[in-house]
Amino acid sequence: MIRAFNEFPPQAKWDWLTWLVWLIICSLLISPQPVVAQDSGNDSNTGLAETPILVAGSANTAFNAHFISLLSREIGDGADIRTYTEDRSLARPDALVITLGSSALSQIQQQRPSPPTLALMISEAQFSGYRDRPGGVRSAIYNDLPLLQQALLGHLILPQATRIAALARPGMEATYDSLIESLARFSLELRVFPVDSNDALIPTLSRALSYGDFLLAAPDEMIFNPRTIKHILLTAYRRNRIVIGPDRAFVRAGALASTYIPLPIVAADVGEQIAVYRATGSLLPPAYPQDFAVAVNDQVARSLNIPVPAPGTLEARLKERLSELSQGVPQ
Repeated sequence: MIRAFNEFPPQAKWDWLTWLVWLIICSLLISPQPVVAQDSGNDSNTGLAETPILVAGSANTAFNAHFISLLSREIGDGADIRTYTEDRSLARPDALVITLGSSALSQIQQQRPSPPTLALMISEAQFSGYRDRPGGVRSAIYNDLPLLQQALLGHLILPQATRIAALARPGMEATYDSLIESLARFSLELRVFPVDSNDALIPTLSRALSYGDFLLAAPDEMIFNPRTIKHILLTAYRRNRIVIGPDRAFVRAGALASTYIPLPIVAADVGEQIAVYRATGSLLPPAYPQDFAVAVNDQVARSLNIPVPAPGTLEARLKERLSELSQGVPQ
């Protein structure tokens, strides 16, 4: 073909080249344009996978650093986790903010516009005031495990127990109604003793301990806090009664046992929430963690001469009992 082209006269060569160039140009102009795939999802979610995760920490900087380290390992490669500042949040209004504790949540929810928020280290009662606010994406992973877990843990340790005592602020007695009904399936009676004032704490506690085989401690900071726990524990032990709950910190202080949420479990649940948010722009509904563990104060058990199974054994038995309850298995 090249030889045949060289045999053309000069003018014919130029005419042929001109025709070829125009043919190429025209073919480019009339060729169909590439089809762009349409995203069937929400356009507002575009780029969420690249947004940073902002962490509004607690006053405990060591805890904040530990949590961020666990979360980084949970998310894996490409994790972009930064400390929250209002400027960073306003610059990326689609960035998910993770709050550690009620104070951090309160601070973040004052920002306008309110950023998408996942609240941690907060009770269901503390989050209830934010849950139904209009506008904004909000959810929580509660840190106060259901009281039913704590009550059944106490019953596993004291199988002969039939009555449980609890303390509550006045007006909060009705919040125990569902727990009372659930415990009735195990032939356990729960009675709630309202604490009218700080001065009435110990007298009310004494009446509660006279009634119950053990004291169920709820995560109520008005009653169970660092200022009162010593007096509560000493009063209980003088009456040869044990305290169950409300968390691992109180077990270290002298409560006999409690269920609690290991931080790696929280990080795993947060990782799931982040994946859902990046895929959909929404968060899963507020919920308790998917798993828990049991802490036991062996020294307290020995001093009260109470044989207590190993924490792992108690955890397995408790999960089995809760599973049977959820499946409606008769007790």
